[in-house]
Amino acid sequence: MKKIYFLIVFTISVTNVFADTPLTETSFYKAYLDVPMVQQALKSKGRLTHDMVFYLANDTNALDIKIAIINALGWNHKGRGNSSSYLNYVVKSKKYKGESKSIAFKLQATSDELICYAYLLCLDNYFDIVYANEIAQLALKKSPNSYAVNMIANLIKVQGLYLLGENCYAYKLFNELKTNSTLKIDMRNDAEKYIFEYMNSIGANCK
Repeated sequence: MKKIYFLIVFTISVTNVFADTPLTETSFYKAYLDVPMVQQALKSKGRLTHDMVFYLANDTNALDIKIAIINALGWNHKGRGNSSSYLNYVVKSKKYKGESKSIAFKLQATSDELICYAYLLCLDNYFDIVYANEIAQLALKKSPNSYAVNMIANLIKVQGLYLLGENCYAYKLFNELKTNSTLKIDMRNDAEKYIFEYMNSIGANCK
């Protein structure tokens, strides 16, 4: 009985520790609370609805709104498969052709589509960000000067560093967004305080 109790306590403790991470604690959607679709995401209990997928796949909608919607959805969506729903919809609606859906998407998707998919992937499982990072790097190649794309790509990268215990390195890497003058600011100014809030807290003791 004692062994079982210890296992339960240990599991809960580990879950709580790792729930507090860059991906799960960066809540920049708060700068977009006036957007109806962001409000809908907050009420959806982590489920990516058809309306949201349609919005994310629409090329005319701004990228910062799209990633704010994803941010508002939250994380740890066991069984939701939000990233798969998004991938399937985009490949079908855009008629991307290839050996498989994933290959067709990787080769033909836009930068916005790639970074939204990468972000959904890691929020589906924030312990495994390897493939999400690969997709994010493809988005970066297509839009190297987008602040929004760089922010999400860096958030994914520092998630991996944080899980490895490299807090200070993660903090310094993420803060390079502030000094990169080549980036086009394609997000609301109010979002910045939320974007850096958590990373600043873990880097408070870093030199």
